[in-house]
Amino acid sequence: MIKNERQYDAVCARIEELLKVVGNDTPVDDRNFIELDILSDLVADYEEAKYPVKNPELPEPVKFRV
Repeated sequence: MIKNERQYDAVCARIEELLKVVGNDTPVDDRNFIELDILSDLVADYEEAKYPVKNPELPEPVKFRV
């Protein structure tokens, strides 16, 4: 579990490093792939809790249609 912004920033930096070595052809049992998968889930959970996406109020969708 990511507990604060400092940890979040560190995990995001590690994800950036892993993205340089993990590609579409990386086997799912590769340790870098597994680490990237786990860290990505942790970041997604943290972002969902810290920065929830709110449903727009009724006038908001109407503004987009105009």
